[in-house]
Amino acid sequence: MKNSIYIILFLLVYVCISCKDDEGNNGMYQNRTVNILDYGAVADGQTDNTSAIQAAIDDCAKGSGTVVVPRGTFLTGPIFLKSNINLHLEKDAVLLGVNTMADYYNAFYPAVFGPMTSSSGVYTPSLIYADNVENISVTGSGTINGQGESENFPHENNAKRRPKLIFFINCKNVKVEGVTLRNSAFWVQHYLMCDGVILKDLTVYSHSNWNNDGIDIDSKNVEVTNCHIDTDDDGICFKSDTPLSCENVVVKDCVIKSNCNAIKFGTSGFGGFKNIAVSDCQVSKASEDNFRHWAINMAWSGVTSNNVAIAGIAIESVDGAALEDVSVSNIQMEDVVTPIFVRLGDRNRTYTGVPSTLRNVVISDITAKSESKLSCSITGVKAASVQNVTLKNITLNLLGKGTQSDAAASVPEKEAEYPEANMFKTVLPASGFYVRHADNITFDNVQMTFRNPDARPYFVFDDVKNSAINNSRPESVADKNFLKGISISNISIDGVLFEGGGGETPDDKPGPGEIGEDGVFTVGSNSYQTQIYGNLRWMVTNSKEGIPVAKTYEGKSEGENGYYYDAAGKNSACPPGWRLPTWEEAEILKATIEANPGSEAVKWWTDADFGAFAGINSGNWTLWGEQGVWRLADRESDGRKYCTMTIKKDGTISIEEGSSKNPRWYSVRCVQDVEQK
Repeated sequence: MKNSIYIILFLLVYVCISCKDDEGNNGMYQNRTVNILDYGAVADGQTDNTSAIQAAIDDCAKGSGTVVVPRGTFLTGPIFLKSNINLHLEKDAVLLGVNTMADYYNAFYPAVFGPMTSSSGVYTPSLIYADNVENISVTGSGTINGQGESENFPHENNAKRRPKLIFFINCKNVKVEGVTLRNSAFWVQHYLMCDGVILKDLTVYSHSNWNNDGIDIDSKNVEVTNCHIDTDDDGICFKSDTPLSCENVVVKDCVIKSNCNAIKFGTSGFGGFKNIAVSDCQVSKASEDNFRHWAINMAWSGVTSNNVAIAGIAIESVDGAALEDVSVSNIQMEDVVTPIFVRLGDRNRTYTGVPSTLRNVVISDITAKSESKLSCSITGVKAASVQNVTLKNITLNLLGKGTQSDAAASVPEKEAEYPEANMFKTVLPASGFYVRHADNITFDNVQMTFRNPDARPYFVFDDVKNSAINNSRPESVADKNFLKGISISNISIDGVLFEGGGGETPDDKPGPGEIGEDGVFTVGSNSYQTQIYGNLRWMVTNSKEGIPVAKTYEGKSEGENGYYYDAAGKNSACPPGWRLPTWEEAEILKATIEANPGSEAVKWWTDADFGAFAGINSGNWTLWGEQGVWRLADRESDGRKYCTMTIKKDGTISIEEGSSKNPRWYSVRCVQDVEQK
């Protein structure tokens, strides 16, 4: 009997030791904690610890548990996480990524991603990588540093195959919490086709290379809270690189410092975006500006500093995706080129074959300060309108400085262009919001103040219908200065139908940038008489655009007969849609005038009241009232310093090239092509 009891007890112990969990792992491997030092890791920042760290992960993954990275600097190549593993970095622990492309290529190609010749930019290597696993986490208060600044990595915009810092694909139940992520060679972290992602209390600082996005989310059921992001590229970026949607995402309580777009939807938008809410975030300039240099590369926008975010909020769908049910609220931003940029484009249709859609978006409770003339915009394409966008409780402190010429700016469509706030390469004709190809856009309590005077209307609507502006107009601003409408229908201001559509001001007079029946062209406060000669419309009064040159003639005020332009200044002399005439076009004008002496067409060139004058050196004017001299476009083939057309009071015309080293100033009359019917 006694022996039987011993046998039974032995069998029970044996069964317990040998029992398996649901995953088939021995119970003795569950909830283990292992230290990478026990697997041979060396904290000297020089020894390659890739094998030691991976061995610790693989051993712990026989069941589940935590792999501890203790205090010290551990050099490592790519690490592959396994299911049920927490990679935990203790305080003062550093995982230092290797800085040679070969280490990443050898680890990922072709076994993981296929041949290196593949053109895909999605499946790039990473320092911390996981594919089709579940219940994984990276936690602690340590640091992961990718050494992206190394000269061993390519440093070109959109250069492929650079490693990311963290890249998880098709994983379930993911958590990254507490750690500091620094200096990735590419995107800092990318979550692709994952389900259930928690990103919490992260610190991201990455200014080491191009395309240093802070967080790229392309998954579902995601929570991002209390993250501090400081990057040279996009801060938090939503993507949809596959046919699957990026959906059910909550982002809140984050600080975002960016040199590109702080909060961005797109560019990769193939599958779709839905049920995404961003709230309670602060946006400002990044701590460094190493690549973008906006004050240089966007000088035309009047941007005040290199170190600014190009957009605070950028909501884009251009690749066939359906973007819907998105909200962005309670965002405070400063140091941005433009606060709000919404763009529906028609670029790639990789999966859908149909145009993108962008609808059901609410942007609310926004406070922003801009640092350029580039206003906010909501634009679609001719074939697909932006739909159902509401902006409410918006307070904008804007730079201003828009000119009358800016108010007449022509905005190209650029339907297939890469979407970015600067994509149109021109200052927009609205000081606040430019809206085009849109349906059911509502502005409610949108307040705008300007730090400098601005000649542009607050709003410009072009091909917009069923939209309203409520509780947003200062009492002193008349309709024509508040809203300009072009091809609009059913637009109301505070419940009153706006009657200023069709590109006309309410008094039915030609608006800025239009030509009246009398041939007068108006741009801002300047009006120019025009005359058609053949297939060209010529200004027959002198231009007063651009920056005036401080040159005057005795008894005449500056600008009375138009401005005078030197070789550099001539490039700003023509309003949008107009240009300098060529030598050949001047020859045609000459023949026309000589063939019609004494005609109305000729008097615009020979009447002294409409003359122009040549300035030499200190500004001594030649032959006042006896002849006019006008600049032409340079002849590139000749390489001379200037070309001019001179017309004397008797109708004698000469067209000449000059190469004088002395400064010379001439008047300008611009031309534009006339459509032939």
